Amino acid sequence: MNLSDLTRFDLYFPGHWVSGADRNWAFGVGHALGLVQGLFVEAVAAYALFQPITKENALGYIQGKRDESPYERCLNNMYAKAFVFSLNSIGELLRHLSADTKSPIRVQESYQEYQEHFGHLKHIRDSAIHIEDRGRGLTRHQQQLKTHLLVLGCFIERRFTFTGEDGKQYEIEISDGTLEITRGIIQKIIRAYTWE
Repeated sequence: MNLSDLTRFDLYFPGHWVSGADRNWAFGVGHALGLVQGLFVEAVAAYALFQPITKENALGYIQGKRDESPYERCLNNMYAKAFVFSLNSIGELLRHLSADTKSPIRVQESYQEYQEHFGHLKHIRDSAIHIEDRGRGLTRHQQQLKTHLLVLGCFIERRFTFTGEDGKQYEIEISDGTLEITRGIIQKIIRAYTWE
């Protein structure tokens, strides 16, 4: 993928800093939004490097026409995890901004929208981080998962799937569609503030 193609995901800031009588508050908001931008760039970069598992290349592996490199598989897992971790961390920063009583109501509304789309990412992130438990079919409290199907970072085309601590399957599509939704919500939050 040509990196110049990724500029379509660029975020637009209508000024250099957030306006407000409380300069410490304004600086804190601007800093948090800068962190959100950095995490979003990481998600875009992970998307650009990710190689989807298609029917064609999966069939090639099965029929022995193409060797599946463990390093190739490892890289795909790394990019998928980076994608998930970035979007989940964005959600955490947006949660803090929405909880701030000085933030515009549109920030809270946009955060709720983000949660509707990506609130489940915490389950994927937690299972990926605590693979030592999930891989043994256990919760963080060392109790057996309530499921007969354990999925640990499997791919179906662009969908990345993990079994959560509650025994349910959670997935995220590593795609431009997911990034467009993310970008749109972040952009609404940026525009909710007054800028100078």
